[in-house]
Amino acid sequence: MRWKWLFVFYWKRLLKSKLYIGASFSFFLLLAVRFTLFFTDPYNMESYGDIPHEVFMLVQIVSLFYIVWFYLLYSNELRYGVSSWFADGYRILLEKMSALLAVHALYQGIMLMMSCGVFSIVYLFVGVEPSDLYLSLLRFLAVYQFGPLVLTVLYGVIIALLLETKKVSFFAILLVWILTGPMTTELFIDLSKTVHARDWASLLFIGKHAIQRAYDSYIGFEVDRGGEWKWAAWFLSLVGLALLSSIRFTQTRKERNAVLKAFLVFPFLIVLTAYHSLQTNTKAFTRADQTTELEEYRQMKQETKADLRYRIQSYDLSLHGSRAVVRVALSQLETNRPTFQLYHLYPLHSIEADHQPVKFTRNGDLVTVWLPKRTSTLTFSYEIVDTALIPYTNGRIVLLADRAWYPKKRATHMYRTYEYRVAGTRAWGGAFTDQFFPDETYTFTLNVDGDVLFCNVPKRGTVYRGKAQAVTLIKGQGHQLVDQGYEITYPADWPHMAERAPTVIHQMEKTFRHVQQIASTAVSSLPNKIVFSSFGLSSFLANDHLVYNTNDLYGIDQYIMEQNFYEKILRLSVPPKGSRIMYNEWISLATRWLMQKNDLPVIDWSSKSEWFESQPSSVKKQIEAIYQAFQPLDVDQKQQCLRTWYANMDDGWTWDRIFEMMQEVNGVGGRH
Repeated sequence: MRWKWLFVFYWKRLLKSKLYIGASFSFFLLLAVRFTLFFTDPYNMESYGDIPHEVFMLVQIVSLFYIVWFYLLYSNELRYGVSSWFADGYRILLEKMSALLAVHALYQGIMLMMSCGVFSIVYLFVGVEPSDLYLSLLRFLAVYQFGPLVLTVLYGVIIALLLETKKVSFFAILLVWILTGPMTTELFIDLSKTVHARDWASLLFIGKHAIQRAYDSYIGFEVDRGGEWKWAAWFLSLVGLALLSSIRFTQTRKERNAVLKAFLVFPFLIVLTAYHSLQTNTKAFTRADQTTELEEYRQMKQETKADLRYRIQSYDLSLHGSRAVVRVALSQLETNRPTFQLYHLYPLHSIEADHQPVKFTRNGDLVTVWLPKRTSTLTFSYEIVDTALIPYTNGRIVLLADRAWYPKKRATHMYRTYEYRVAGTRAWGGAFTDQFFPDETYTFTLNVDGDVLFCNVPKRGTVYRGKAQAVTLIKGQGHQLVDQGYEITYPADWPHMAERAPTVIHQMEKTFRHVQQIASTAVSSLPNKIVFSSFGLSSFLANDHLVYNTNDLYGIDQYIMEQNFYEKILRLSVPPKGSRIMYNEWISLATRWLMQKNDLPVIDWSSKSEWFESQPSSVKKQIEAIYQAFQPLDVDQKQQCLRTWYANMDDGWTWDRIFEMMQEVNGVGGRH
C-alpha cells in the first residue's frame, strides 16, 4: 500500500516538474527540428533507414537534465533524513528508489511509444511500405532511447546516495553524463573504432559503434540480443551499486547483512548477462571487426597453390539454422588433392568422401582435401557464423554469390587487396574476386529453413532447384515486385518502388545497350532478377541475376542520373583487360561518354580515375593528353575510340597508340 502511495506521489511530482517535463518536451522539439533539416536538405537524400540514429544526440542532451532532476529530488529527501524517523526507514528508502524507478520507466515507456509513432508516421508519409521494419524500429528505439534514459534515474540516485548535497556532486553528474551517454563512441572515436563486437571493452559503452549508420539493407537496424543483454548488465550493475551505496543508511545489523547477501548475487548476474551480450553481439556494424577481417586478407598470400583438376556436376545444400551441410557431386576427378574455396571464418567440422571422413587443410579461404582414393561425392559440414563481411544476426543473412559461403572451384581467396597511392599517400583497397563468374553452370538443390526473401534458383515445392553459375540466398528484411518481366528485390526502407521501377529498369536497359556498343559484356542481356541495396552488399552481374548496391544515400530514381550509376554498370558488365591503370582510365572516359549519350547536363571531363595519382609524371602527361584529345570529339567518334581502345587493350597496348588512334578518328571525322 505504501509503495503504491509513493508511486502516485512521485508520478505527480514528475508531472509538475518543469525541468523533467521541459526536457521531455525538448526531446520531441529537437526531433522535429532534425526532421525539418533532413527533409529540407537540398541534396534530397533518402537514407530513411538511418533516420532513427537522430535519437542518439537527443538522448545525450535530455539525459543530463534527467540526471540533475533525479539527483536534486533524491538528495533533498536524504538531506532531511525523513526515513530515519521510522523503524523501517531503510525499507522506505528502498521503496522510494523502486517507486521512482517505476514512475520514470512508465513515463519513458510512453515517450518510447510516442517516438515510435512519430517515426512510423514519417515512414508512412514518405512511402516506406508496412513490414516488420516497423516492429524492429520499436525494438531499436527501446534499446537506444528507452534503455539509456531509464538508467538516468539510477545515475541521479547513486550520486545522491554517495555525495548527498556536496558541491562536487555536479562535477560527478557531468562526468557520469559524458562517460555513460550514447554519444560516447563518437566522443572517444579513436578508442571505440578499435573495439570489436565481442571484446569486453564493448561493454563500456551503451551506444552504437557508429552512430551515423543505423540500418543495413536486408539486415535491418543495428539491434540484437547482444545490445539487450548489455543493457541488462548495465542495469544490474547500477542497481547493485545503488544497493551498496545505500548500505550506510541501514539501521540494524540484520538489514545490513541482508543487503550484503543480496549484493553477492549481483556479480554473478552481471557476469552472466555480460557474457551473453558478448556472445550475441553482431559484427555487422562494427568498424573494428571489418578492419581486422580486411587486414587478415591483406596478410594472406595472394599467390597460392591450388589443384582444380576436377569438375563439379551438382550441389546439394542443406541450411538449417547456422548448420550447413553441402554435398558436392563430381563428374570428373583427376587428383587426390582437390582444392575448394570456402570462407575461412566458417568453422569446418568435417569433410566426407563417400560417407567416410577424410583429412583436409586450410590456407585462408582455400581448403585442400586429402583423398585416400578417388571419389564421386564430397560432403562438407560447417557452421555459418556472424562475421563482418557476411553478417548473420536476428536470423537475417545475405549470402551473395560472390561470397565463398559454400565450397567453390576457385584458386584464389574470396577477397583480394591491393595497394595504390592517393596524393602521394599509400592506401589500400580491395574487392571480391568473384565479380565475374566462370561460364560453367551447376545444378543446385537448396533445402533451407525459415523465410527466404530471394534466391536466384527457382523454388520447386519445398526446395530450390535449378542450374546457375552461383547462388545468392537472402533471408532478410525487404520487399519484392515484378515489373516488365523483371523480378525486383529491394530493401524495406526504400519508398515508392512500384512507381520508380519502370523508370529505373528502362534506364538500366538503355545503359546496358549503350555499353554493348563499345565493349563485349560478360552477359548478353540484363538478367530478369535484380537485387538492389543501399549499403552492406557488394555488386556483381551473373547470367541469371544482378546484385546492385548503390552505396549511396540518394533515391534510386535520382541515383540513375548520377555518374556513379554509369560507372558501376560499366564495371559490372565489362571484364578488365590490359593494365589496371589503362582499364580504369577507359572506364573513366566511357562513363563520361555514357553520361553525354544520356544528355546529362554536368559532366566533369577533368577528373581521372583513382589510379591516376599513383602514376609517374610522364604517364600522367600522356593520360592528360588523351583526355584533352577525347573531349572535343562528337558522341559517335567517342564511341568509335572507346570500342577500338577496348578491343585492342592488352599488356602491349600503349598510351601513345591510344593517342594516335584518337587523332586518326578525329581526322576521319573531320574530313566527313
